[in-house]
Amino acid sequence: MSWLVGALRQYPEVVLLLVVGVGFWLGNLTIGKFSLGSVTASLIVGLVVGNLGIEASRDLRWGLFMLFLFANGYSVGPQFFGSLKREAVPQIVLALIVAVTGLAAVIGVSAAFDLDEGLSVGVLSGGMTQSAALGTGLSAIGDLPISEESRATLMANAPLGDAITYGFGDLGLILFLTWLGPKILRADLKREAQELEAQLSAGAAGQIGVGADFGLRAYTVESASAVGATIELLEGKYAPGRLSVQRVRRGQTPLTLNPALTLNRGDQIVLSARRAAFSDAIHEIGPEIDDPSLLSIPAKKATVVVTSAGISGKTLGDLAQDPSARGVYLESLHRGVQVMPHEPWARLERGDVLHIIGAPEDVERVGRRIGYVEKDLSRTDLTFLAAGICAGVLLGLLKVNLGGMSLGLGTAGSILVIGLVGGWMRSRYPVFGAIPEPAQLLLMDIGLIFFIAVVGLQAGPHAVDAYRTSGGVFFARVFFAGAIVTVVPLAVGTIAATKLLGMSPLMVLGGLAGAQTCTPGLNALREASGSNVGSLAYTIPYAIGNIVLTLWGPVVVAIVHAMRGPS
Repeated sequence: MSWLVGALRQYPEVVLLLVVGVGFWLGNLTIGKFSLGSVTASLIVGLVVGNLGIEASRDLRWGLFMLFLFANGYSVGPQFFGSLKREAVPQIVLALIVAVTGLAAVIGVSAAFDLDEGLSVGVLSGGMTQSAALGTGLSAIGDLPISEESRATLMANAPLGDAITYGFGDLGLILFLTWLGPKILRADLKREAQELEAQLSAGAAGQIGVGADFGLRAYTVESASAVGATIELLEGKYAPGRLSVQRVRRGQTPLTLNPALTLNRGDQIVLSARRAAFSDAIHEIGPEIDDPSLLSIPAKKATVVVTSAGISGKTLGDLAQDPSARGVYLESLHRGVQVMPHEPWARLERGDVLHIIGAPEDVERVGRRIGYVEKDLSRTDLTFLAAGICAGVLLGLLKVNLGGMSLGLGTAGSILVIGLVGGWMRSRYPVFGAIPEPAQLLLMDIGLIFFIAVVGLQAGPHAVDAYRTSGGVFFARVFFAGAIVTVVPLAVGTIAATKLLGMSPLMVLGGLAGAQTCTPGLNALREASGSNVGSLAYTIPYAIGNIVLTLWGPVVVAIVHAMRGPS
């Protein structure tokens, strides 16, 4: 066994990959509705493996974390700035109430349980399920004017506190959203979802169409109702089914399509539509044709970012009725990292990403109408990425002395803010700074998980020493502190949202999941309600919580350090 440990010490990069690989696998295992998540699982595996005396590069972890911070800010930038409007005020207020209450709870338990700066940051990141706060807190600890020995202890305590508290932070939120919260609100989640969907869909008709639900069919024009009709008239008749004429062949001659083209008896036409629209086509148009050459209509997929002022604020139902949207079908709608409903009442916002499919000319036309079509989904603007991170590092050097405390965003917070602004600018002026959606997700996953794995490897020996010194009492104290930090913001947020903000129960619970940036919680709420409508209340609090909770890391370090005095 000693030879294996020796070999691994020679190649710490292999150990790091093993920790991430095992952590990712463990994090995706589910027990009921609960899973550790790849980030927390990688931290725990790192803590265990770290006791072999294997340490990965400290410089590597900060470089990876910088990539994560910039990509994280970039991904939520359009949502964050797009949320600053009157109708989003209740969700914004809810997110800020949860964030501020969480900060107050962390400071309170730190004073009550005598937690140091490291443990306080760990309780914040674990109890509020925001692992990025662990990184920004560690960065702030590195800047404290303390001895190297004290700094090493604090930096080892932070991931230990996170590992102890994150499990309940995740599971406690899921239980609150699916069991305790509905009981407090006296709400039947399934009925609430049905009523909210009915309210949102009032007056809405049609939708842009889901890609999996459309098809191509060919017919010979024989019916009296189709002979003599124009393309515009035929498409208008089947507008609810999103019908579009893709090809007309007269004899062996393909005709140029235009809305005024009149159909003659014997014309062969190719239609695209939602499948239900074809049910009466044989009777109302004519016999179906099985001709591969006629049906060989090319299909193109595209990723389109909503940047048009004329589209932002409209529903999918509105877009479906727009003549320029004919022949195009929606595969998915994303807002940040979340998949949004496809229903007619789903409202588009600037920065939303639509994945559409249709004939190439139709896709190009609709893409221009909606906003910006991503031309190369495999190309990332590395100059923009590097410049943004460098700008964040420089901004992080700025400090303000307030009451004896040196305050500033710090390197981590500054990079996050620069990413936030960069993502927003990209959504408004999409001619520079391309970081495609898959690249954003990859940068966030690799950056955070590898960072956390390195932190775990370095803190592993300290975790064992802490247990030997303090036993289970220490772990119980930190766990209880984390449970308070998880539950108090949820309780305060629920009361404020219902009594002061007048939000419906399902919107309250969706907003709480977003405010604590807990995607597993939203998934559990979807399952409990049988609907994805809760996502509407998740995205704005998620964007705000993602930023504010991450920035709380340095704030907690500064406040707790001032409370405890010089070490």
